[in-house]
Amino acid sequence: MSLKRRLEGVVPPSLMERVPTSFEIIGSRGGAVAVVEIPEELEEYKYEIARAITAANKHVKAVLRKLGGRTGDYRLYNFEVLIEGPTEVLHKEHGYYIKVDPTKVYFSSRDQTDRLDIAKKVGEGERVLYLFAGVGPYAIAIAKFARPKLIVAVELNPWGFKYIVENFKINKIKNAVAVHGDVAAVAPLFRGKFDRVLMTLPLGAYKYLPLAFQCLERGGVVHFYHLGREEDPYRDAEEIVKNVCPDCQIIGKRIVRDYAPGVYKVRVDVYKPP
Repeated sequence: MSLKRRLEGVVPPSLMERVPTSFEIIGSRGGAVAVVEIPEELEEYKYEIARAITAANKHVKAVLRKLGGRTGDYRLYNFEVLIEGPTEVLHKEHGYYIKVDPTKVYFSSRDQTDRLDIAKKVGEGERVLYLFAGVGPYAIAIAKFARPKLIVAVELNPWGFKYIVENFKINKIKNAVAVHGDVAAVAPLFRGKFDRVLMTLPLGAYKYLPLAFQCLERGGVVHFYHLGREEDPYRDAEEIVKNVCPDCQIIGKRIVRDYAPGVYKVRVDVYKPP
C-alpha cells in the first residue's frame, strides 16, 4: 500500500498530491532509519506521515525529516526527528555492509548502482585514491568487486573516518586504508602515486580537480562528480574539466540520480594522458 493510500482520510484531498511519493531507507531488516522530505503545506500532518512510513516498513525504527540542503564543513543535512529511535544502522547492499549514522555523516543508499559501476571499471593492481569518502562505501564496493593493489580513502569528518575504519573491518578489507584529514592538505602528499582518483562530492569537488590530476602517476582516470541541469546535465562538468585540463579526454558520462527538481547528480570519467 502506497503512502498516499495509507494517509487517505488523514490528509485533505486538496493536499494529497503533496504527500511524498518516495523516501530513503538506510539500514537493513535488522533495523533502519527513514529519511523523508515533507513540504511546508503538510507541516501539521508530518507525524502522521512518519507513522505511515513505519507502518509500511516494520524494520524502520526512526524517521528523519530532511530540512534544506547540505551545509557546513562536513556536508551534512539538517534533520527534524519525527520518530525517535536508533540512527546508527548497518546497511547492506550488493552483499557487503556499511555501518553509518546519517545524522553524523553523509550517506546515500541511492548511489549503490553507481558504486557497482565504478568497481567494474577498476583494473587489477590499480591504486585508487578516494576523496571525500564519507563512510567509505565506494572503497568497499571496489575492494569487493575489483582487484586493486591499494585504496586510500580520505575524509575530514571524524565520524566518517571512524566509520570507514569500522567498515573496512566489518567487510574484512585488507588492501585499503583510511586517512583523516582535509583533501586540500592531504592530496598534495599523494602527488604522482595513483592510477585512479574518485571525487564523489557533487558540491565543491571542482575546486580540487587540479589536485586530483596531480595525484595521478603517469596518466590515469579521474571520476569527477558535479551537478547538472536537466536540459544539458553534463555541460558544466565538461567545461570545468576542459578548463582545468585541456589535454584530458572525457571517456564516460553517467547520470547518477536526481538531486533536486530539474537537477541531476552526474559523473564524468576523465582520462589524463601521460
